[in-house]
Amino acid sequence: QWWWLVLAVVVSVTMIAAAYSYTRTPVYTAQADVLVSPTLTSAIESDTSDQVNLPTEQRIASSAQVAALARDSLGTDQTIAWLLDRLSVTVPEEAQILEFSFSASAPAPASQGAQAFANAYLTFKAAQAQETIDSRREELEAQIIALKDRITTLVAELAATAPGSIAYDTLDQERADSLAALSGLRNQLATVSTLNTDPGQVIQDAQIPSGPSSPRHRLDLILGAFIGLLVGCILAITIERRRERSENTAWLEQLVDAPVLGMIPDMPRPYQPMGDPVTVSQPQSRPAEAVRTLRTNVLVGNGDAPALGSILVTSASPREGKTTIAASLAVATAQLGRDVVLVSADLREPRSDTFFGGSNSPGLTDVLAGRIALEDALQEPYARLAVLPSGVVDHIPDPVELLQSEAMIDVIRRAGKRGLVIVDGAPVLTVADSLVLSTMVDAVLFVANPRHGRRSTIAQARYLLRQVDANVTGSVLNRVHGWSPNRNVVPRRHGGNSRRRNADAAA
Repeated sequence: QWWWLVLAVVVSVTMIAAAYSYTRTPVYTAQADVLVSPTLTSAIESDTSDQVNLPTEQRIASSAQVAALARDSLGTDQTIAWLLDRLSVTVPEEAQILEFSFSASAPAPASQGAQAFANAYLTFKAAQAQETIDSRREELEAQIIALKDRITTLVAELAATAPGSIAYDTLDQERADSLAALSGLRNQLATVSTLNTDPGQVIQDAQIPSGPSSPRHRLDLILGAFIGLLVGCILAITIERRRERSENTAWLEQLVDAPVLGMIPDMPRPYQPMGDPVTVSQPQSRPAEAVRTLRTNVLVGNGDAPALGSILVTSASPREGKTTIAASLAVATAQLGRDVVLVSADLREPRSDTFFGGSNSPGLTDVLAGRIALEDALQEPYARLAVLPSGVVDHIPDPVELLQSEAMIDVIRRAGKRGLVIVDGAPVLTVADSLVLSTMVDAVLFVANPRHGRRSTIAQARYLLRQVDANVTGSVLNRVHGWSPNRNVVPRRHGGNSRRRNADAAA
């Protein structure tokens, strides 16, 4: 239903993504690969792969020292931070390689930057290794010189000492140890001189990129279209859900295919057991006025048709206020001076009796079972109002079988002899009870609550009522915000405002 809205959002977001993508400055990225080799290792070692810590080398490659060498190589006046912000050093899985990626606004600088960082890393590592070797060589050479001087001193002392004496033997032993130490230092010096200072080599030079790496126009457009589709769907769903909860009477009249006979505002508080109805406790309030308007529309809105003898009040789903409407309509009609019988036929969640503080038993179930007469089960909380409570329902396995009986038809017929019969039925979509009752009454009054009801559920309930050929003569929009009496307008085909004024005047 909202495909045009979704399409418009997709096109709009895609155009925004295209504008963003094509107005961005192109970024080019070049890459140079370096095969890392361990430094300070002997040439005779065959396996040195475990001597390279690639995460450490990755941090060294992106360090400020390497960046300084790369900057000198590039001959640029950019800051080190600027260069590092455009550098990316990665390590491929299971490879002893560092990948240097550098981004720039032109192809050539990108290639030069990647190559400069790769060379700078090798230069830094080689210089670091050579510095370590030079430092070690100087240390060993100093130790060798000192040891030679000591040996010379020992030789002179031996010449001045009598052979065979204890002093001579001690000096001779020290001279031998010194010669052995000198030989070891010379071997270390020779080893240091052969240590490897080559940190690796560039195995792939940075090439001049043929195209920009960013922005990626095709990807940006695809992402823009996807985001537009997502936003469009969310927007359509949100609008549809808000429309489902609309308080406009036009959609309700269209769905129910019957005029809206009343719009009831929010009650000041829910009815409580032993509490007076709103038309009694607050007769001048807006809810009381709305109920009286509904009463007038129900009684005179039939035009030239015969007067209604029985009305079923139902809704699509629970919590839409059908019981409140049924009880309020019954009291308001009784206040008009007409005899009314309110039948609590919602055997799933009976509540009609609680509006008047009466007992739930005996009631309808007892009358249908033949345990008590109808007249004995009726309660009269107000003048001209008789209430038939539901009775005990816990022991009933399937209430619809009890309601779909000749006994129920007889109850409605006998109650109709006393006056107008208002039947409070179960929600249509919950159980089949109201579908059965709708075939036994003269009319059905459908209650919809914009807070809990949805268009889809109302349409489904109306379809089910139409399947059993129920006479839905009107609907009620319950718990409406911002209500005023002028909003309750009965369609002309049901009598209009003049008929309503005449009925009230006659009453």
